[in-house]
Amino acid sequence: MKKTIFAAALVLGFGAIAHAADGKYQVGVGLFDSLPMSGDFKDGVKSSLGFNAYGDYKVTDMFSVGVEIGDVLGYPIKADTSIKLRTLSYGVRGKIVKPMDFGSKKGNVYGIVGVTNDRWSVNQGSESVTKVGYNAGLGAQMEVSANWLVGLEVRYHIFKTDVGGENMTANSLAPALTVGYSF
Repeated sequence: MKKTIFAAALVLGFGAIAHAADGKYQVGVGLFDSLPMSGDFKDGVKSSLGFNAYGDYKVTDMFSVGVEIGDVLGYPIKADTSIKLRTLSYGVRGKIVKPMDFGSKKGNVYGIVGVTNDRWSVNQGSESVTKVGYNAGLGAQMEVSANWLVGLEVRYHIFKTDVGGENMTANSLAPALTVGYSF
């Protein structure tokens, strides 16, 4: 599965470079707060800040595909905050986009789904495991100047992991602020 996700990311990435003159691309970054939402994970860790970077290709006016990489900077373990559970992920994503106006500003609202390969580690890599995760969410972006967009997004992430020798469902809710550039 890792090889499939990596191959898809490469194909999408190199395909995007070939058509950059078409004005169908968006690159951007996001800052999010990952809030634990399920069982042992919610009971065992605190929320963590994280960031992501993405590149999207607009296939049609209503559909885009892309790649992304993200880093949750470290969920502090509630019992011992010197121990942190960190997640580094990369994957592919798809968006269904609806253009709309926000007053005098152009923008869009969208639904987003993704599949990621997530490397979970304890205290910056002393112990790690890699698992596939899934996410789905909603977002909105508004153009603030020519080609620049700011947005709000919220995604629900679904993971199963066994880092630390314990099997757990590590679902999280991640509200985010995004900044993107279209070309």
